[in-house]
Amino acid sequence: MVEEAESSAQDILANASEKARKVRQASTAEAEQRKVQMLRETREKAEADARSSDVETESLLENYKKLFENKKDAATKKAVDLILGE
Repeated sequence: MVEEAESSAQDILANASEKARKVRQASTAEAEQRKVQMLRETREKAEADARSSDVETESLLENYKKLFENKKDAATKKAVDLILGE
């Protein structure tokens, strides 16, 4: 009877150990999937931010270029007016 109880206890321990291993394995797999998803989302956001920054930079450069052209045109007109005495 003691041997039977001991065998039953060992079976219970083995089953519990196997269940615990499966739970750990499932938890680890789920955590890895969440990590991969978070990394993907972070990368996508960083890429979107970089594209947005590039667009903003291009816009600022275009505005500075227009401003420079306007000032150059105004300076040229002023120089012509001074030369012509107007």
